Amino acid sequence: MFESLSEGFDKYNKQITYGVIGVAILVGGIWFYERSQSLKSERAERAYFAAQQSIPGNLPLAESDLRKLITRYDGTSAAQQARLTLAQLLFDENKFAQGIDELKKAMPSLEKSSDFAASGHLMMAAGYEQLKKFNEAAGEYAAAAKSARFDQDRQRYESSEAHALLLAGKRDEAKAIWSRLAADSKGTVAGEARVRLGEMLAQPEPKT
Repeated sequence: MFESLSEGFDKYNKQITYGVIGVAILVGGIWFYERSQSLKSERAERAYFAAQQSIPGNLPLAESDLRKLITRYDGTSAAQQARLTLAQLLFDENKFAQGIDELKKAMPSLEKSSDFAASGHLMMAAGYEQLKKFNEAAGEYAAAAKSARFDQDRQRYESSEAHALLLAGKRDEAKAIWSRLAADSKGTVAGEARVRLGEMLAQPEPKT
């Protein structure tokens, strides 16, 4: 009877020990992962800072460093910033199509952050405007407005969307947006929207 109880306690103690070991491994694994991610982010930030130092004097080197950073530290905040910076460098070189392509690759990760998402859409809109693709630009401004955290930003992006729509020949859609923005007396762009509406009314609609 005593031996049976002793064996039972031994078995119970082993189960407790294994459980404690399992918890320790789990906690240690979580700590190691978080520490690794923290170190990865720190290295990514240093790499981004180093790449920025090359921009004024050596654009090819800066572009190369940014691409390496994006590949090596994908998923970090620094990598997101690097994608936006790379696209801006391409825009500065009048390589708008290439810049837009880079932003398209970046958007899945940028969409995880409202701040980065809005910035990405705004940059794409600017690139499309340079390419005279105003309909696509309007779509990006609309996406930026949806990603905006604050009403003031959203209203500004919607006003830009209306302007792009007007350039795309979609007067009715532009008018609808500006009419809505103008109706908000406390809105950030209410005054601008009223001016735009007045300009539209003063100009005859183009013949189709």
